[in-house]
Amino acid sequence: MKTPLLYKVYRALRRGWKHLTPEAQRAVQSFVASQKTDGGYMNPGGREDAYYRQFGDVLEAVFSPRKLLGMHLHLTVQESRGQDTIYGSFFNFLEAEMRWERPKAVEVGLPQVMTTNAACCLVAMQHQTSSIPDPKLIEWIQARQDETCGFHATELAPIPDLLSTAVALFTLRLVEAEVKDASEFVHAHWLDNGGFAPTLLDEYSDVEYVFYGLLALGAF
Repeated sequence: MKTPLLYKVYRALRRGWKHLTPEAQRAVQSFVASQKTDGGYMNPGGREDAYYRQFGDVLEAVFSPRKLLGMHLHLTVQESRGQDTIYGSFFNFLEAEMRWERPKAVEVGLPQVMTTNAACCLVAMQHQTSSIPDPKLIEWIQARQDETCGFHATELAPIPDLLSTAVALFTLRLVEAEVKDASEFVHAHWLDNGGFAPTLLDEYSDVEYVFYGLLALGAF
């Protein structure tokens, strides 16, 4: 059985973390610490949010690997679970892997409007079950990378974003597909406060986008 996908994500995050200079690492840690509350982590609105806690907890383990011991990864996107959708299948798939069960082959219909994230979920699940990833899906993901080397969320998205870029880079590296170096694009989203912006039009960050920034850097 292959190493669970979430462990592969963690390893990519550690690679991204190690790419940073000590000064940059301190800035990232300081920003993440500023987002922490007594019971978890804040959302962009400044409120404690269980969804953001999962990103904050993983980042703490990235900064200090010994914190990974005994840590439970909580998948909190409840609205997607159990539904006959790509995301529902993906979260159920991740949970099965973390229980060291052999996930079943993925059989879900393609949405009318494909997104980069959904395509990456399908390709990653196909890879993890030792299936041959759909080459058309891989080509579709590769086509979302523009001249800036960032990835667009859909065919119609006007600008690339960090989330789509991080997920696409991770997935294409996972299946050893060709991809252009996007390190300059990722660094352009670096903010003075130590966080990473969602797009070049944004000037805010949160622990989720620090996660995506490190994941993207870990692809190189």
